[in-house]
Amino acid sequence: MRKRLLTLVLALGLILALAPAALAATVTVDQLRQVFPQAPAAGRTLTRGEFAALLARAAGLQVAGSAASQDDTWYVPAVMTLKEKGVIRGYPDGLLHVDQPVTLLEGAVMASRLLALPDGVAAPEVTGSLGRDSWGYTPYAWLVRVGLLQPGQDAEAPLTVDSGIAFLSRVFGSDPQAEKIIQAAQQAQAKIKDLKFTGSMAMIVSPRPEAAGKMPPVSMQGKIESEINYPLNLHQKMDMTINLPVNKMPGNDLPPDLQPQGKVQFSTEQYLVDGTMYQKLAAPGMEKPQWMKLPKEALPDLEALIEQSRNAATMPGGVAPELKDSFHFQYLGEGEENGHRVHRIAYYGLINDWQTLLKALPGGLTPEMEQALNQAGGILQSISFWGVEAVGVEDNLTYASEMSGLVSFADQFQGEAMPLEAMTISMKVTDYQYDSGVKIEVPAEALAAPELPLTPPQPDTKTSMVPQVQG
Repeated sequence: MRKRLLTLVLALGLILALAPAALAATVTVDQLRQVFPQAPAAGRTLTRGEFAALLARAAGLQVAGSAASQDDTWYVPAVMTLKEKGVIRGYPDGLLHVDQPVTLLEGAVMASRLLALPDGVAAPEVTGSLGRDSWGYTPYAWLVRVGLLQPGQDAEAPLTVDSGIAFLSRVFGSDPQAEKIIQAAQQAQAKIKDLKFTGSMAMIVSPRPEAAGKMPPVSMQGKIESEINYPLNLHQKMDMTINLPVNKMPGNDLPPDLQPQGKVQFSTEQYLVDGTMYQKLAAPGMEKPQWMKLPKEALPDLEALIEQSRNAATMPGGVAPELKDSFHFQYLGEGEENGHRVHRIAYYGLINDWQTLLKALPGGLTPEMEQALNQAGGILQSISFWGVEAVGVEDNLTYASEMSGLVSFADQFQGEAMPLEAMTISMKVTDYQYDSGVKIEVPAEALAAPELPLTPPQPDTKTSMVPQVQG
């Protein structure tokens, strides 16, 4: 189980790096008004049941048994659908109170659950009117981050019909101005010859409460430096630190050199030049860093991979072009990054079609990776993406970006309970350089490195002291 999980988590890393997907539905204000059996007064307070019906329609959910009846139960099918999905959960008394007014915060929390925002994910740093001690602060903060809520809005104020419809049409729609800027960015970045950037990455893997004793939470953070010379040369360095909570490890049996802090520091460096990949690893326990050459048979179609990376560079968060039409964008206004005047564009979305996602990945993957990616659909409940890009006002090039990929795991995989509940991968880049004359040359020690065998060597049966058992 652990080996499968490791392979699948690596596969998820490829997905998060190459193909953030998003929601498929886009809804208008007029379409939402048609949800009501009778036209309501614009300023009337919206009930929780009515909001549930609007939310289901905005997200494009199939609601079983829905019928536009004229009585007060017309929204019940939508409420039951959302209840089954865990979107609407009721009050401490166990009741849903569907006839009570819905507040902006309640609506924001329910919408964030349909955007697949895990309950246990950490809140981003935002300035707003809601305190961190609020029950709904985390989803509130994520929606503020991408411009779906304004910091000055009263989160406890009841929604009216008009304000509720406006909120949902914004959440499940896109700002035309933001889309226009993204299109211009696609055209500008497709013309670049080389790219350099530095950034940071952090990952948190959280176990389910019942599995915390066997698999404690693990976090990792570090720095990334990359340079790409199109069409097929790449150089990348990563310095990472893994944080292991040694006091919660089963048996507390980590190596002595990791006690008591439980930190593992390692670094990797890799070159991809003329279709060959060279990789160096430096980690605890190694006498010195080691270079190795990866056999071409073990690699995916590198030309397709780099081309995918180049195409993805024209979309926020590195989204594959095949998925761009289902992304949601919001315009956050102008700002400044590294001396450049920029537009700030927020984006967010949800993976809800695994096969479409797989088709968007580069071709030529190894059989092992293809198998892992196909299996990954079985362990996932959802993957959502939240990010902000800074696009130059004058040249339409990206000068800063932040992206968070939030993974929720299924309760079970192949009949076994899943020990993991969620994984968050965050990346931040604030130093982009374009067409700076990048030259990528493989160092001599890398060129002289041995090629890593595809399969581990078999023991020498002639000299082995272990008896060989036949049959």
